[in-house]
Amino acid sequence: MRYPDFWQRRGLRSWLLWPLSLVTCMVARRRRAAAERGEARLQDGCPVVVIGNITVGGTGKTPVLIALARALAEHGRRVGVISRGYGARIGIEPRDVSEAAGPDAVGDEPWLIHHALNVPVFVHPDRVRAAEQLRARHPEVDVILSDDGLQHHALPREVEIVVIDGVRRLGNRLCLPAGPLRESAKTLDDVDFVIVNGEQFSDDQWAVQFELTRVRDLFDQSIQSVDDFILGLGDQTVVALAGIGHPEKFFTALRDRGLSLETYALEDHQPVPPALLHYLRRVGSPIVMTEKDAVKWQQNRLPWHVRPGQVFAVIGQIRLPDELVRAILDKLPPRPECPT
Repeated sequence: MRYPDFWQRRGLRSWLLWPLSLVTCMVARRRRAAAERGEARLQDGCPVVVIGNITVGGTGKTPVLIALARALAEHGRRVGVISRGYGARIGIEPRDVSEAAGPDAVGDEPWLIHHALNVPVFVHPDRVRAAEQLRARHPEVDVILSDDGLQHHALPREVEIVVIDGVRRLGNRLCLPAGPLRESAKTLDDVDFVIVNGEQFSDDQWAVQFELTRVRDLFDQSIQSVDDFILGLGDQTVVALAGIGHPEKFFTALRDRGLSLETYALEDHQPVPPALLHYLRRVGSPIVMTEKDAVKWQQNRLPWHVRPGQVFAVIGQIRLPDELVRAILDKLPPRPECPT
């Protein structure tokens, strides 16, 4: 879904759609209120941590999930992940990402998460079924992280984390379709933690930064640091592709490292068209894309004309404050409460 300009600042179009916005907010609020009377955990007692957002568009929740999974593992927790599997045809039964042939079968983010963490990842539109199947296949898992699912109220959750983009923030603070909110901004008062990917705009939020760290050549999978990659470029212009919820954030991060860019923003989850890649290669400039876009371009799926040193994935990461990790751990039950 594109993010129209009127979602950022209130104007005539947003006010015309305001009555529909009220309906969206009201329905979302009632669903949340009803869900708060439900169970906090799965039937087997294993806790779920939901990492989601209340806005349309990319906020950086997947990098936050990866960072949290690593932090929990460092504290001895055994992590599993569930996801909807956006864009994939999952079928009746939940799908184990480790058994999938590629990202087309399970979705971009689950594929990326599994290969970044090497933990069990299960996908299904019904996240409760995904969680139950994960625990059945991997009883050693003692905490489940849900990639998105804040509005999937059938899923019990011990902890709710909302991730907000520090640039767009809450836009015009109106619900769909007048604004970018999936539910009222008042939801931020209900959840356990609010993480801002960028600069925080309230004292009760946690600020994190997405840092570009490495660059991977998609032809031979060789990896180098971002600094070495930039040094090797000289004064070349770089072609940057991004099919994510907020492409400009990726482009800005590259420009902040001093790169001269020609940019191409694609729809969220849209594959990079081979014809576009072929055209851009003829320009002669190095091509970089997000790690999420790159999951579709394994070596055996690259166009025949691609050679080493031409197409790269830029890898980044988020580091969570130690105090935040400890606060999340304090809300989780100790491991013995999760039967194995």
